[in-house]
Amino acid sequence: MSAPAAPGTPAQIVETMRALAGSHPGFRAVHAKGVVCSGTFRGAPQARGVSRAQHLQGEAVPTVIRFSNAHGNPDVHDGIPNARAMAVKFQLPDGKNADIVALSIEGFLARTPEDFLAFLQAQLPDPATGQPRPDAVPRFLEKHPSAGAFIQRLTQKPVPASYGQSSYHAEHAYKFTAADGTSRFGRYHWIPEAGEAYLSPDDASKRSATFLREELENRLRNGPVVFRLLLQLAGQNDPTDDVTALWPADRPQVELGRLEISRISPTSVEDERSIVFDPTNVIDGIDLSADPILLARSAAYSISYDRRSKGQ
Repeated sequence: MSAPAAPGTPAQIVETMRALAGSHPGFRAVHAKGVVCSGTFRGAPQARGVSRAQHLQGEAVPTVIRFSNAHGNPDVHDGIPNARAMAVKFQLPDGKNADIVALSIEGFLARTPEDFLAFLQAQLPDPATGQPRPDAVPRFLEKHPSAGAFIQRLTQKPVPASYGQSSYHAEHAYKFTAADGTSRFGRYHWIPEAGEAYLSPDDASKRSATFLREELENRLRNGPVVFRLLLQLAGQNDPTDDVTALWPADRPQVELGRLEISRISPTSVEDERSIVFDPTNVIDGIDLSADPILLARSAAYSISYDRRSKGQ
């Protein structure tokens, strides 16, 4: 079992992210620029054999979806190369919710909250000079090769031509338990039904600063944006508590369902500030792994929400 994050680490992570992004009161510390949509999810027949979770039983489930840029600046140009994210909230009866948070890049750059904080702090300017310390990030990467591998995947990923034509991968593993009591660990993957489409950084930089939202608006006028939800099943020796470790591509996958995104929320701007997508938000039939990054995220999200809800 992984140890919990050291006291105060989630708060330090949030504050360091805010320092790196600059002052943007009322916005998330990261993923500050986004758009909120609504849609419907329906579980696939084979999903019931994986989990008894309510939203995977085949009934239509209303959903809230947020696409975002990983940057902490809400005015960042959509053409800037960076990770994109897709967060989905399944709205279940009795006020229950289950969330999936996924990135356009597989894995993560730090194994523990403490390592992630150290990476963020390595990017802070030297108080003596006001400039970044040129050796700080290279020293961190030298000691953490998995972080270097993640950054390499990130830098090699082109800019998406559409939020609806990128795949998104949940970083963390979860334990899924079926009605018969059998359990398997797995990781979520959202696959666009329209296929993937990307732009070179040069082409993306010449487009509107908000072209991803504009493209999504135009796409939705012609019908729903559709994603399939796949679950990659862990092998016997695959780590389920290490967010930096990718599982082999040949691991079996099960289709869990189909998401149809129907429209951009008419209250998207207000939704941006009020909705929290928390990857620790699960229901019966899905359990958290011992991943220390996963276990620390809820505390960090709570701190970030408290700050932005106060206009800070």
